[in-house]
Amino acid sequence: MLKIINMVIILLFCLTLSACSSVDTKKSFNGGAAQWDFDHNVQFRQKKLSPNHYQLEIIPNNKVNFERLAVFLLRKSHEICGSYHYKIEIVQGIEGFDDRRVMPNYITPSLIAKLECA
Repeated sequence: MLKIINMVIILLFCLTLSACSSVDTKKSFNGGAAQWDFDHNVQFRQKKLSPNHYQLEIIPNNKVNFERLAVFLLRKSHEICGSYHYKIEIVQGIEGFDDRRVMPNYITPSLIAKLECA
């Protein structure tokens, strides 16, 4: 009887583990709600516009420089598309070299990019 209970517990554990591994977390879009990436320390939103077309919005943070935002954009694009065959179109969020000098209180807009997977 004890062997049967142990077998049932192991079977349930294996089924639960396989169910967790089959969830597609790469394209989980969370309804367009803001998410946080702890590796790059950025907040972002992602939307699916149509099949193979997505929009990524990286919400600015004063502590994160543009280089880190760009690296996050490339990494997230690869994660969404599953390969390096994608096209990124920057919609807004690029600032000039002298924007901070000319306008010291300039509020950086969100970095928004459209992503097209091949």
